[in-house]
Amino acid sequence: MQLIQFGEQLNTPIVVCLGYFGCMHVGHAKLVERAKLLAKQSGAKVALFTFSNDVLPLLNKSGKAIYAFDERLKLYENIGADYVLAANFDEEFRSRTGDEFVSQLKNYPLSGAVCGFDYTYGRDRNGCNALLKAIAPCPLEVVEPVCFNGEKVSTTLVRTMLENNRIKDVNRLLSEPYFLSGVVVHGNHIGTELGFPTANVQVNSDKYLPTGVYSGNMALEGKVYKAVVNIGGQPTFGGAETRAEAYLADFDGDLYGRFVKISLTDFLRPVQKFADRNELVAQLKKDCRKVLND
Repeated sequence: MQLIQFGEQLNTPIVVCLGYFGCMHVGHAKLVERAKLLAKQSGAKVALFTFSNDVLPLLNKSGKAIYAFDERLKLYENIGADYVLAANFDEEFRSRTGDEFVSQLKNYPLSGAVCGFDYTYGRDRNGCNALLKAIAPCPLEVVEPVCFNGEKVSTTLVRTMLENNRIKDVNRLLSEPYFLSGVVVHGNHIGTELGFPTANVQVNSDKYLPTGVYSGNMALEGKVYKAVVNIGGQPTFGGAETRAEAYLADFDGDLYGRFVKISLTDFLRPVQKFADRNELVAQLKKDCRKVLND
């Protein structure tokens, strides 16, 4: 997969998926699958348009992105995009009209375009009907919504589920289980003192992290290790800083400085303050037994 800054030249014919793609849920996957079919019919490649930065602040929306840009790129690659057209969402881009956006988009050799039924673009919030006319004679496919329990699947729905620790439902909606990634760094080594050495993952500060204790998996050198993942503070020891750390069952080795990816599979319990270390250790043993028996 190749990353192209929006506006840079690309001579390969493409079918472009239009949206933000803050995660890769089943609705997004439907767009990509449709683009793949159109691309195959016309001998083109699949390109996915997105923004390389977090759009929420400029839209005056609270919260953080589900995935950082580097994580999203891996999702796009894994689902089969050949190119990513990445624009920076700033005040200049936000002020563009729909016609200005389409004019720049049409500089690429378009074989087709795909968007969701509620897709809008430009400061004038043009919709699919306007886009159909604007890119003609290039064909446009409009994909109908995918629903889950009667609700339209969206990035907002996925974020709400994460906020409510509904990891299993989140994973039903995503193209692959929700994950966090980053480099393993040194922590305060309390886990080692307790007999539960953890990998402290330095996660991108732009990424939203659900708080709690979770079961998870980490793939390393061809083997998958089950993990107890703690995301939040360390209230038993007076720590308030949110950290992501994972205890890997049956792993013995040094992970410092290595880039890791940890997928969450289930919510175990909230982060809580224990009376003392012995009570914490007893709970950690219970967490590990549950993870290993799942």
